[in-house]
Amino acid sequence: MYHKPIWRKALGGGLIGICVCLGLPVFAAPQAEMPDTRGMNILFINIEDCNASVFGCYGHPICKTPNIDRLAATGVRFDAAYCQGICCNPTRTSFLTGLRPLSTRVLTNAQNMSKFLPPGVLTLPELLKQRGFYTAVIGKLFHQVDYAERQLATFDRIEMYGKPVGWQGPPPIISFPPVPRREGEPAPPRDRNSPEYRKWRAWHSDRYGDSGRTREQEGDWRMARTAVALLEEFAKSKQQFFLALAQSRPHTPLVCPKEYIDLYDPSMIPDPPAPPSSLKDFLYMSRATGGNPDIFMQQQPTPQQAKEAIAAYYACVSFVDDNIGMVLRALEETGLADQTIVIFLADHGFHLGDHGMWSKYSMLEATRRVPLIVRVPGAPANGQVCREFVEFVDLVPTLGELVGFPLPENLEGISFVPLLVNPNQPWKKAVFMADGGGGQMVRTKKYSYLYFELKERPVLVALYDLEKDPWETINLAEDPAYAEVRREMAALLAAGWKAALPPHLATKTAALKGGK
Repeated sequence: MYHKPIWRKALGGGLIGICVCLGLPVFAAPQAEMPDTRGMNILFINIEDCNASVFGCYGHPICKTPNIDRLAATGVRFDAAYCQGICCNPTRTSFLTGLRPLSTRVLTNAQNMSKFLPPGVLTLPELLKQRGFYTAVIGKLFHQVDYAERQLATFDRIEMYGKPVGWQGPPPIISFPPVPRREGEPAPPRDRNSPEYRKWRAWHSDRYGDSGRTREQEGDWRMARTAVALLEEFAKSKQQFFLALAQSRPHTPLVCPKEYIDLYDPSMIPDPPAPPSSLKDFLYMSRATGGNPDIFMQQQPTPQQAKEAIAAYYACVSFVDDNIGMVLRALEETGLADQTIVIFLADHGFHLGDHGMWSKYSMLEATRRVPLIVRVPGAPANGQVCREFVEFVDLVPTLGELVGFPLPENLEGISFVPLLVNPNQPWKKAVFMADGGGGQMVRTKKYSYLYFELKERPVLVALYDLEKDPWETINLAEDPAYAEVRREMAALLAAGWKAALPPHLATKTAALKGGK
């Protein structure tokens, strides 16, 4: 069954959307006004493996991101946005369905989304297509094409991405010249399941520095240029559209055109925080002292290599920022900006040597906290910062409320449309995460709690006081002074996301449970 959002022009509309999604009674009160967004387009920009803290608008003192900073200045920047999965497949499955990993049953990159999803679950593009949107995707949205054959088949246009079997959409809107193979670069083996292919993937991933290509030869630039061409077409056709644009960087390999590498001097990069020597009872110690996934896979880097890799990461982010700037300028020049909702996010974060760790695959802050900027034309909170908790699982109900598609009744996120009006109102008290190894995490404003229940192994627990120890270096789980905190955080994790709802919704939920 599906709930149809009830529409109001006031903030009450946002609250109503949440109440309807949760099956709660509606008590709307006139407040600040949201514009009528039902006729707006959606530009959904997703980049890979990117820290929230790396952008200038999030306070980074070195990395240059002027275009994302300008987007943040005209939208709402969410300072406490969190993803629900530790790597691409689970987090994307979660934010595209509005369900959490324990419900989607997709907890690792190896699990086929279509086979693991419960029957009847629809994804965001499918819901938008049913609503009447023209749907287009450029680059990666789902983790793999063969994980999402049915979901991708809903797209009217697929660019720079694999096609599902039987899809018969239009040809590419732009044809690009082939990119010459770099000298000494091996060709990928045909058999993707072979040891040779895995070795090739590792070689391809575990690199940083100059890509040896011009900006125009890079896939990310070509995806952005394709988006510009499609926006020009949409401006002519006047179709209401959903356009998903991907950028593969700053995912490994950390390579990009030399002009961006030259922006950053490795000698000016500070040493990574939270070195292994500062860690106490750390649950990821094998990674802190050994090899990592994706980069520095065999052993820890030297201090110089670490700084060079971080500088290359910043270079990749600046390259992506330039590409996104090209798309945002086209949005303005085509006259579409005033009728287009812009969502900018990264699928999850990335360790840059903190805790001796690189890449993702943890439930620590560097992986779980993500950039999220939402610009809804005319939203009262545009230009402001929201420091309340939101989760990626909230994206489907939020967009459902904004553009008016029926919301599945089993969603496990809530619409944060009210925060686009008043970003300072009290909201969720905690966020949640799960991994594929029996781990779960809950984070409040003051504490983080990690719980691992592994087969035939003892339960592992970590507790961090984030006010005193924001980098999560001292595990307090066995500290008697924090025994009560540990019990409270364990109880919150067991109670789940409904126990962390915003105050007004938590009160109504409790009233319903009491039969009132």
